[in-house]
Amino acid sequence: MGRVFVDVLIENYDDIVRQETPARTGEGVRKEEVHALVDTGSALICLPTATIQRLGLHLARSAKVRTGNGTVYRPIYRAAQITILGRQYLGEVMEIPDDMPPLVGYIPLENLDLVPDPRTHQVIPNPESGGEYTLDLL
Repeated sequence: MGRVFVDVLIENYDDIVRQETPARTGEGVRKEEVHALVDTGSALICLPTATIQRLGLHLARSAKVRTGNGTVYRPIYRAAQITILGRQYLGEVMEIPDDMPPLVGYIPLENLDLVPDPRTHQVIPNPESGGEYTLDLL
């Protein structure tokens, strides 16, 4: 199949909410664009520690995670706004070591109605939806 990468805009959702309040404080919305590996074996958006620190995301909890090297606990951070191909998703972020690339898991892909195309090695709108953003309610 080959590797599929996609450009992802990650924004600190707490900053977005703060900017929408009448008593705005702070310097604006912290954001970062990353070139992420699409990993349909991962559930969440996974970002290296340094990226999470630059974004100023807040720790929510720790979760038990099954990896190829066994079971580990990983930090999970409060919601970030994720934009891929102009579609937005609000979701938690899992921390990964700095020597790993950012990952996009199956939950954000399904929520955004996007799929990896193994022929072109790109992420595309779900062909089953006719190119129109569609969510399942089944």
